[in-house]
Amino acid sequence: MNKPHGGKLIDKTVKKGKRPGIEKTDLVLQVDEDTAKDIRNIALGLYSPLEGFMNKDDYLSVIEKMQLANGVVWTIPIILDVPESKTKKIKIGSEVRLENSDMGLKAVLVVEDIYKHEPEKFSENVFGTTDRKHPGVALAYSREKTLLGGDIYLIEEGTNSFPEYNLPPAKTRKKFEEFGWKTIVGFQTRNPAHIAHEFIQKMALEFVDGLFVNPIIGKKKQGDFRDEIILDVYTQLVKNFYPKNSSFISIFPSRMHYAGPREAVFHAIIRKNFGCTHFLVGRDHAGVGDYYDKFAAHEIFEKIDDIGIEIMKVSAAFFCHRCKIFTTSKICPHNEIYRVSPSGTEVREAIIEKDYNKLKNVMRDEVLDIIFSHEKPFVE
Repeated sequence: MNKPHGGKLIDKTVKKGKRPGIEKTDLVLQVDEDTAKDIRNIALGLYSPLEGFMNKDDYLSVIEKMQLANGVVWTIPIILDVPESKTKKIKIGSEVRLENSDMGLKAVLVVEDIYKHEPEKFSENVFGTTDRKHPGVALAYSREKTLLGGDIYLIEEGTNSFPEYNLPPAKTRKKFEEFGWKTIVGFQTRNPAHIAHEFIQKMALEFVDGLFVNPIIGKKKQGDFRDEIILDVYTQLVKNFYPKNSSFISIFPSRMHYAGPREAVFHAIIRKNFGCTHFLVGRDHAGVGDYYDKFAAHEIFEKIDDIGIEIMKVSAAFFCHRCKIFTTSKICPHNEIYRVSPSGTEVREAIIEKDYNKLKNVMRDEVLDIIFSHEKPFVE
């Protein structure tokens, strides 16, 4: 398996007796679910080598150079914003208790830096636009203007979404060892599988020992598929349509950033930390609307230093009536009129209209049965 990004799998969980009294600080900040997931992801090593929320030097370096201040490649700022009213008592060196009461999560931040968020600069560099219709830009401008940086310590992990699928890197790495896998390809998804996705995943299995299906589970934009549908679909596929002992599902609990090429790099780093040696990057990876060139997520890997995971770049897959097989635009010589590959928008419209004819060459009947069993398959 791969070494974690930066060479070490971070563990910021507080063992009993290690830091007595750390949770007794009077400074308390309630955080939302997305921030709670970031805290957990830092503490359990998904975001290795990060040990906390970014300080100003790392924040600016990631925005401007796509690397941490120490030169390690990193593309998405991981930040903690705080209301102005809460900053009056917080100073460098303060210990702030971070809590999410609904999840039961408790952590402590040791404040190392207090600085200002720059939403315009952030958005222009990370998303390539300041258009507030872009969901990532909208979030950037909605954040508080003050950011806190510093190491975090996880005291109580609390409850997690889909716990049977929610394995941290230490456990996925152990699973891969138990399976005897030395080479593992990670697959990022926020959709139930098309047959074309199956084709890509199974072709990748020709070159590696195992497939790690790692859907992102968390906040998504309106119109995206609900988390439980994605998991139900892949559980069905792995059980009934994938080679035995070739595939494993665990989730990446996080929001979607919709940062296109930068998020493709971020996703690759996360899967490297899970233990993957390879990562599939498709056309318009983590894109939204028409903000990014369809192959920008491929091209960005030529612009950054080697991040220590093999990137398997794949073009769009579809069924070709002339080839009579599932194939890709790189190897199919035929005109688009022979290709069955509806856009995500077309698929959603067909699902709403229950148009089986439009979907029959795109999704398996078993997948459609799962989708149609849900009254509301999409995020509203």
